[in-house]
Amino acid sequence: MKKLVVIVFLVVSGFVSGQSVTGTSGLIHIPSARMLEDGQLVIGAAYIPKPYFTYVNRGGYLGGQLRNNPGLNTYITYQILPFAEIMFRYTHELNMPVTVENKYFPDRMLSARIRVLNEKKKIPSLVFGFHDLGAIIIPFDRRVSGMFEGSINNNFSSSYMVISKLFRKSFLEFDLSVGYGSDFFKIGTSSFNGIFGGLQINALKFSLIIEYDSQYFHTGIKWRQLNSINLMFGLWDLNKPTFSFNYLF
Repeated sequence: MKKLVVIVFLVVSGFVSGQSVTGTSGLIHIPSARMLEDGQLVIGAAYIPKPYFTYVNRGGYLGGQLRNNPGLNTYITYQILPFAEIMFRYTHELNMPVTVENKYFPDRMLSARIRVLNEKKKIPSLVFGFHDLGAIIIPFDRRVSGMFEGSINNNFSSSYMVISKLFRKSFLEFDLSVGYGSDFFKIGTSSFNGIFGGLQINALKFSLIIEYDSQYFHTGIKWRQLNSINLMFGLWDLNKPTFSFNYLF
């Protein structure tokens, strides 16, 4: 009977993972060590509420001021190899028109993640992630002067490692992720500074999530439909609404 329950659960629900608001595989904001299947592609969008979306353009729209507006991430993520994920993200600060006068243009960012350990019975999966490869590859002095002056800004850069381990109990799945982010490349990391972690509880087509992103606590639910559509509704800092949508090909 117990085996039958497990089989029915897997057939009805499948494993519910999905993308974080950053565009990479994860929970709400934090990344996990989960990945897509080889060759899979995801497109999606996510809303970050005010005042938690911060955009610092050191190249200088409005003098390089720190702005506090809502933000919208749109992204495409591709599992280029069984152990490697790449993501391109276009991040727009809402309420900011793109004009020549204010010198504002949405942030573009390329990220990469590498899985170095596959999950086994007693071993978690392990992934290293790098957000904003442009800021990592091009030295800071070349970003603030010369041909790249003002064109590359580390608004959302991060380097981190994260582990994930799945535990099953009857028809429930408990997916635990813990990681650590630091400014390893000395580029002024602005995401995941320190320890972060979260728990995702899966049941049927739904997931309940609680996480800490090294600065704020978030909670929310994910809902998967037709094995391709993923929706997330949450509370950022347990305070302001956030949501995301993505489609899996």
